[in-house]
Amino acid sequence: MTRLLAILKRLRCCRPPGRVAGVVAQTGGGSGEVFVAWDPLPPAAQVTHYRVYRRVSAGVWRLLAVVTAASTDINFPGKIVLLDIPDNFPGFSDFGPTGERTYVVSAVGSAGLEGPVSAEAAGSPP
Repeated sequence: MTRLLAILKRLRCCRPPGRVAGVVAQTGGGSGEVFVAWDPLPPAAQVTHYRVYRRVSAGVWRLLAVVTAASTDINFPGKIVLLDIPDNFPGFSDFGPTGERTYVVSAVGSAGLEGPVSAEAAGSPP
């Protein structure tokens, strides 16, 4: 019971981070990759990591990766980046007719609470 009270107290005192913005999905380097990039939330949001979800089917999302703010790429200055390579995430079969993949991103704060997901971003591998 004490543990439950501690969890409830933590939830009452803390707010989840805000919505992640600036999410883009762009063609990668030619081997089926898609770059997913987004704007980091400000330090005041106390984000510990971001969660990237990929659509599996209409209305169904699956956690693809957990990403820290240190994940950057020189091709996306000021953004956090994930490179979605099919071999890195086996078991996903959610490609549209043109190989398109759809993503959303959320932020998780220091209290462990997940904020709302971003707007959707879709990209196709080359």
